[in-house]
Amino acid sequence: MNCKIFMNFPYELSMDILNEELNLQGRESMLEIVAPLFEMTQKIAKPKAIYFKAEITDKHEKSVTVDNEIFESQLFGGTVEKGDMVFPYIVTVGTELDDYAKTLTDAMDQFMIDEMMNLLVNIGKVFVANEVQKEAGWEKTQDYVPGNGEEWSTEEQTRLFYMFGDDTKKIGVSLGEHAFVLPGRSTIGILSQKKQAF
Repeated sequence: MNCKIFMNFPYELSMDILNEELNLQGRESMLEIVAPLFEMTQKIAKPKAIYFKAEITDKHEKSVTVDNEIFESQLFGGTVEKGDMVFPYIVTVGTELDDYAKTLTDAMDQFMIDEMMNLLVNIGKVFVANEVQKEAGWEKTQDYVPGNGEEWSTEEQTRLFYMFGDDTKKIGVSLGEHAFVLPGRSTIGILSQKKQAF
């Protein structure tokens, strides 16, 4: 498996961005809570990402085969055809920030760091999509997140995760209870080409 691995993908965060994205509305009390969390995030955060190129090797009415791994998903099947190139990916905030978040005991601190980690994951998803667009020569990508809007078995989530092989260890992610990707602020999905509607 030839995975592209990013051990600390570039991201831009500032108090102005957090004020807007977290809907703080310039409230001084909220900014005072976020400021030290942001400072620590800048020091320790090393968000990571991984992806690889795969192929839709078969497709049926209720299933899609990615590199000979079968996934039952009509939602995903509606975006791809046999022979299409796709890119499974994982984005994570990294163990560094996740470990720090676990040390926080104040409820508001916990809420704010959680929102900041969600923001980092979303930034990572955009970063990976841009990297894939450049590599594949696509204008736009379609992001399929397993289980989002459909039933998705833990067996299939596990199957998708293990398609990355031992490279998951390099970015510090693992599978937890109910096949959730850990650290908790991580996401797994498959990018395909967003095709023009005629």
